[in-house]
Amino acid sequence: MSSELKELKSQQRQVRSTFDGVRQFITKYKRDKQEEQIETRMEILEEAMKKLYVLRRKIEVLTEEADERDLMDSKAEPAELKARLTALVDKRQTENSAIIQQAEDTYCELKAALKLLRPKQNPESSSGSSRATNQAGCTALSTVKLPEIRLPNFGGKIRDWVTFRDMFRSLIHRNQQLTDIDKFTYLRSSLVGEPLQEIGMIEITAANYVIAWELLQKRYENKKLIVKSHIDALFAVEPLKRENYESLCHLISEYERNLQMLDKIGEDTSKWSTILVHMVCARLDAATLRNWETHHSSTEYT
Repeated sequence: MSSELKELKSQQRQVRSTFDGVRQFITKYKRDKQEEQIETRMEILEEAMKKLYVLRRKIEVLTEEADERDLMDSKAEPAELKARLTALVDKRQTENSAIIQQAEDTYCELKAALKLLRPKQNPESSSGSSRATNQAGCTALSTVKLPEIRLPNFGGKIRDWVTFRDMFRSLIHRNQQLTDIDKFTYLRSSLVGEPLQEIGMIEITAANYVIAWELLQKRYENKKLIVKSHIDALFAVEPLKRENYESLCHLISEYERNLQMLDKIGEDTSKWSTILVHMVCARLDAATLRNWETHHSSTEYT
């Protein structure tokens, strides 16, 4: 391990110690003595999370470079070398995503707990102040506890983008009860891998939420690639090896799901029946295909 990588991992441990320090503050909090420290602790937590994103990116790059050097020094054949490198990259990405996810879960937990420690305000003045703050685009945090909203993780697969986008818009982006800081927090916590890296260097502020969201849309809102991914998925459906009800249901479900998504993004699949029947029949086992042909005695293909 290089000295630079050791230093980065040492800094990462310091960030985790910062999280532990905030947790200890919350656990032992005494309102009469520590109320004035809440906002400062909130700022410390924000800075620690931003620092962790930067550190993880640097650690990931250095680790990948070290893996590549080690593999290049081996005497493996090119094909084996490529396969091993791909496996290592996948492993590193999975590890990095897990670390980021754990840190974000801790961050959201601590942030919500700190908000609950704040003194209660007059509902009318708090509501007015919150609206003014959000409209001005400043970096103040919301004064309400983040609600429990379950979002799917988006890891960069273009085929998953439309589902994630629509759900995020519905639950978070258009939710007027959330500040832009809260929306940014939800956005980060629902991203893993490449999408998270895409916005990882953007500072967590209310004004930057819109920038981050538009950056993701620009990166993944590509109809040509989305259509291609769903068509590829249709061709990639595994054929049935033997007569099996569950496998047949899965095959049909895969076709229906991808066709629905294609229709949703504007592709008219209503006239695809001939080719679709051919594709499905080509993936049936011999027994199921024989039953289908017996049942479907018409001379028409569909």
